[in-house]
Amino acid sequence: MIYKEAFLKEGLWVEARTPLARYTTFRVGGEADLIFKPRNFLELWRGLEICQALGLPTFFLGGGSNLLVRDGGIRGVVVSLKGLKRFSFQGETLEAEAGAYLPEILALCLKEGFAGLEFLAGVPSTLGGAVVMNAGAFGQEISDVLEEITVFHQGGFRTYRVEDLAFSYRSWNGPSGAVVVKAKIKMKISSPREVQARFKKYLDKRKRTQPLTKPSAGCFFKNPPEVAAGYLIEEVGLKGFVQGRAGVSEKHANFIVNLGGARASEILALAEHVKEEVFKAFGIELKEEVTIVGES
Repeated sequence: MIYKEAFLKEGLWVEARTPLARYTTFRVGGEADLIFKPRNFLELWRGLEICQALGLPTFFLGGGSNLLVRDGGIRGVVVSLKGLKRFSFQGETLEAEAGAYLPEILALCLKEGFAGLEFLAGVPSTLGGAVVMNAGAFGQEISDVLEEITVFHQGGFRTYRVEDLAFSYRSWNGPSGAVVVKAKIKMKISSPREVQARFKKYLDKRKRTQPLTKPSAGCFFKNPPEVAAGYLIEEVGLKGFVQGRAGVSEKHANFIVNLGGARASEILALAEHVKEEVFKAFGIELKEEVTIVGES
């Protein structure tokens, strides 16, 4: 593939015709024409220059934990940010690149006694994905502890203070087309024992209430105002409902799970059935929290 050669000539890591099921926690999805995985900001900048010069569309991928890729895959270049994974603590500030894996960050927090992110225990996300989705649980959101964010936008890097950006439920409203590449987070120095105790409390609750052993993308639908989507789905009798190789979790009705070998089309068909039943019963239209991309 001629486009692949353009990346290889620059010493950049790129792979052609790659099934995106390997890159998503749902374990479904068609092929990407190309996957480009930069290892530092210079490689990211150079690779995106190549994409622009060749007129290649780009899609940015973090940990794939809040994502459903359709069976037709993604045309152009999927930019995997998982190679941008460095993080460190400077005093009480965590500085982390977008591809830093939350479980690895939390493991160091537990060891060293840095508090502030325990509510994300068990979330299989990269830091960048958590920022873009304003990840939250147990009444807390990552925007509560963010200090600043660095993005790549219009050919260059720019840093924003968090107070200059508008975060909302499961979203951030940064500049259109901007890609989060780094963040600083306010931490508190505590004792490892206290941090571990809070982490265990949150993780135990997540294990009790969520299907962590089956492939999923986390909560599939956003909660409507004043009511939980899982409650509505359970009330229409769909908790545990199976359609093809996809099912509504028996543990948490707002999780759609891959029961083994499911295709994206099966998951989407089940999601539409859930939406129809909830709308018929309550007149409420559920909105997807999961990002759905790619060709059918």
